[in-house]
Amino acid sequence: MLSPGGESSARGTGSSVQSQFAADVRGQLEQRLAMELDDATLAAQVVAGLDDPTVERLATLAGGDIAGSPALSYSPTTVRAGEVGSLWIFSYGYRFAPGASPDGQVPPMEALEPGPVNTELARLAADFVREHPVPIVAQWEVAQVLDRLGVDDVISVEPEFAADGTISYLSTAGVAEKGLRLAKERGITVGHAGVLAFADHAVRCVLTARDAGMTADVPEGVELPHDYDPQSGQEWTRARSTWIPADLYGRSFFAR
Repeated sequence: MLSPGGESSARGTGSSVQSQFAADVRGQLEQRLAMELDDATLAAQVVAGLDDPTVERLATLAGGDIAGSPALSYSPTTVRAGEVGSLWIFSYGYRFAPGASPDGQVPPMEALEPGPVNTELARLAADFVREHPVPIVAQWEVAQVLDRLGVDDVISVEPEFAADGTISYLSTAGVAEKGLRLAKERGITVGHAGVLAFADHAVRCVLTARDAGMTADVPEGVELPHDYDPQSGQEWTRARSTWIPADLYGRSFFAR
């Protein structure tokens, strides 16, 4: 029979091994992010701020290959423009219209404006379909600008409304799922989905589209917007230091 001291020692050994594993995973993740972001200081800051469950899910997502897994990349996979069957655009942030004041609740659509990032995404989409005419499925902030640009054949994926009239902002996954539903209702064949998104959001958008059942990649040769909007109405989208932790947290739930 183990003495109380022996039991304590055994538990301590297990805890020590677990702690060492967590430290190793964090070290590997920090090295990977330093390479992906080209910023060792930011990588260290991000990893230090992640909680253990998120780190564990990211390790599972990577299948143990933290150094090489594409699931942890910040360079999205691509598809040749001519192979794109439909264009899917995920918005990034928004701005409050003049006079609108955020109160902690999801604001009504009339209180919001697309902002510079979504405007740039719309312009990229307009340029793309001019050369490669395909249906567009766009989150409403981008669809709004596409309408102003006179781009046709656009499905606008808009927020859901509760019975009491309150708005429920769609997640990235929610946009993909609702977009697929709307495309099916209109008889649109998705084909190979070409994904347009903010540069640091693109890999997660591709993962989300694939998780929803699509074959998806970013169209080859498109330079995605990469400048953060410090006036974004969503504070986590204002800077890389706030976005990367949020992005990794979201990616971690793809772990199966």
